[in-house]
Order: sequence, then C-alpha cells, then structure tokens
Amino acid sequence: MFERLFQPVLIVHFILAVAVVGIILLQGPKGEGLGAIGGSARLFHGPRPRETLMTRLTIAVSVLFVFTATFLAFVR
Repeated sequence: MFERLFQPVLIVHFILAVAVVGIILLQGPKGEGLGAIGGSARLFHGPRPRETLMTRLTIAVSVLFVFTATFLAFVR
C-alpha cells in the first residue's frame, strides 16, 4: 500500500537531510563555551530573534527528517 510513496518520500528525505546540514551550518556560535563556568556567559540575556528562528527551524526540519527516516525504514 505504501510502496508508491517510497520514491517521493525518499526525495523529500534527501532534501530534508541537505536542509538540516545547511541550517546547522548557518547558525552562529553561541559564544559561551567554557566562559559559562566563570560567569561571563550571556545567562541573563534572552536569545536574539534570529537564534530563536534558527533553533525552531532546526527542530522542525529534524523532526520531519526523523519521520521520513522511520517511514522509509518500515516500508522497505
């Protein structure tokens, strides 16, 4: 029944894989690193809007990637 969907979902899965890599590479460094131990981190500053958007976009695309991977694993 789901065999017809295998090829389109595989194409979407490939696009999502490239998108996840691209989105992660576009994210800037957090800048905290070991500085968070000494107290010099941005602990009391909220995230910038771009960081929030990129984080949410990463989560959404990653969840879709996992769903397509699960679908492909069970259909094959």
